Amino acid sequence: LGLVGSEMCKETVSELPERTQEIFRLNRIEGMTHAEVARQLDISDSSVQKHLSKALAYVMQRLQAPEK
Repeated sequence: LGLVGSEMCKETVSELPERTQEIFRLNRIEGMTHAEVARQLDISDSSVQKHLSKALAYVMQRLQAPEK
């Protein structure tokens, strides 16, 4: 992503629920595995996967949608 795309991505992630943002940041930005995120946040691996799935779907949808 270029600078503009990166800023759009950050802005879009900031629209997500706080817990989903935290999980996205730990996994996608800090590089932690699903299991590491789950252990750190004391949640199940499947919860991490659900939050990431929701986050990625939302980010992709927002970045592909035409500006209004």
